Amino acid sequence: MAKVKGMPNVNLASAPLNARYELEWVPVADPDANRGNAVGQTGVAITNAAGPFVQGWQLGALRMNRGEGIWYAQGKMFVMDTSGGAVQRGAIWELDLASQTLSCIYSSPSPLVGNMGDNLTVSPRNAILVCEDASTAATDSFGFGQRLMGITGQGDAYIFAKNNVVLSEVGLQAAGKQAGLAGDHRGNEFAGACFDPTGRYLFVNIQTPGITFAIAGPWAKGPL
Repeated sequence: MAKVKGMPNVNLASAPLNARYELEWVPVADPDANRGNAVGQTGVAITNAAGPFVQGWQLGALRMNRGEGIWYAQGKMFVMDTSGGAVQRGAIWELDLASQTLSCIYSSPSPLVGNMGDNLTVSPRNAILVCEDASTAATDSFGFGQRLMGITGQGDAYIFAKNNVVLSEVGLQAAGKQAGLAGDHRGNEFAGACFDPTGRYLFVNIQTPGITFAIAGPWAKGPL
């Protein structure tokens, strides 16, 4: 489990943009251990935590708020802390595997800029795309709904796509689908974004009612 080198039990939850840490690692002897409580090396107690985290915390490991999406690309791991960052609306950490350096490359300053990203992926052109998963979707210039957010190399966010799925019973029946899926699904999350091996298609789901999209670009005309 990850630990900030020379600093026990560092809490990365509210770390600012460009925060940077050198890492080392502590062993987790029993990855199947039950949930429990623990006191870290700094005296900070945790309760009802996952068994592996309990063991790591006792050895000085670090913590985030809500680590969720993770992706590997070009020698780096990208980790989404869904409720991390300055306003607890999401932060992205980049781990350089060669140097074992962890850097905060994105921190949402408000729900309009980024609203609790969850899954993330890295495009073949080395740009980041985030699937939002907020309990209350953002209302922006395009209206209400969960979003796919792109992140530029400078750490700026932009809206790539918006969930505007509203289904009627009549439309569903005409398509041979279950009428029970009718309703306003704009508040349901995008999930599972990934590019196919050729880099041409971006596949992404709306988790409920269960829709998969294949998006063909044109990628050369944008940052993604």
